[in-house]
Amino acid sequence: MNISLKYGFWGLGMGGTSIAHACAGIKLSAKNPQRPYTALLVNSNEMDLLKLPDYPNTKKMILLGYERGVGRDIQLGQEAFNTHKVIISEMVQSYFSDRDYIFISCGLGGGTGTGAVIEAIRLLHTTGFAGRFGLLLTLPRRNEGRKVLDNALQRLQVIKRAMQGLGAIVVVDNEKLFQTGLNQNQSVEDFMRSSNRHVARLLHDLNTVTASYKPYGSYHFDASEWLNMLKTGGCLHIGKCTLSAQAVDLASPVTYMDVLKQSVLHGELSTGYDLQGATSSAVSIVADSSAAKRLFTHSFVEQIQSFLHECTPILDENPVATYVGDKLGQVTIYTVFAGLNFPNSVTELTEELAELERKAQERSQQTDTIAVALAGFKSQGKKEQIDLEALLSDEASSSAPDTDIPKDPFSFLDNLK
Repeated sequence: MNISLKYGFWGLGMGGTSIAHACAGIKLSAKNPQRPYTALLVNSNEMDLLKLPDYPNTKKMILLGYERGVGRDIQLGQEAFNTHKVIISEMVQSYFSDRDYIFISCGLGGGTGTGAVIEAIRLLHTTGFAGRFGLLLTLPRRNEGRKVLDNALQRLQVIKRAMQGLGAIVVVDNEKLFQTGLNQNQSVEDFMRSSNRHVARLLHDLNTVTASYKPYGSYHFDASEWLNMLKTGGCLHIGKCTLSAQAVDLASPVTYMDVLKQSVLHGELSTGYDLQGATSSAVSIVADSSAAKRLFTHSFVEQIQSFLHECTPILDENPVATYVGDKLGQVTIYTVFAGLNFPNSVTELTEELAELERKAQERSQQTDTIAVALAGFKSQGKKEQIDLEALLSDEASSSAPDTDIPKDPFSFLDNLK
């Protein structure tokens, strides 16, 4: 198994380092244990970093002085990064100097990664990596609270303004992955680990299709074209579906087109893209030699190209590449769309945060009934003591105790003995 591009993964914060570590853990194949990708893992929380196993192709850096984490404070996360920026810059330039493409990996919503991601982009852009890096961003789930959503949206707002000047942005929607994994009966830790491996495997698969399989037709989606897609500003949408070769009936396109359409609609990592805004697309289909000979006909390719044209009518071409693979009886179809806007899930996050802010504002304006009740409370024991003193007093003109509720609910403290 060969790769087209040498990836480097720069993980920031707990979420970002976990994904970058999973990507660095990918082996070329079951028979070849070589790990072709490198990862630089930067985090403030020492324990989160130490729990990731050490690989020869990974390097860890703890942001000294912030070892306990930054408590989801993105300003503190940015400060932690900038405090060590000189050392980080030297490490990045030496560690990624031989890489063809770098992904900055960050879980949006926390403190360290979210706080550091803009500074990391600026660092790569100004130290010789401009044009060969992109972003691998995870979106928080909608129920993670106001602070997390606000942190994520602050950074997305900045990235949105700059996205056309960056490379590809691969968005991983945690809400989508969570809903997909609900029926898998996994622990939270196992689910997150399997999700990270899924992201890593998908990026690796796309990187090997372009270098490991023999083209069957006249068109070959090669390494240079894959790199061009990764250099394209905007989001990168990835779909994948696997079919049984025996189930594909060329006389009945529904036997393969429905599955393909669903894979494009739902995506592997995120969904809800306006595909008509894509600036480029590509399809790679892999089948064993027997299936390739039967399936890879002009009509088969034409069906897929027609569907792509419906999705992206303004593109000049919709290339479909066919390959001969080694998995018997299996047909795998990869679809990639580049240059897209953020998915609808970003809009849903803004709406969720707006609703949470509305509820918080509404709550703050409610009367504190407990405070009112306590302010009006008077101890009967104290009242009886005052009345007894008044009865025993020789001063006939002694005034009755004030029964009005004081304006300051704490003023009664001044009278306590």
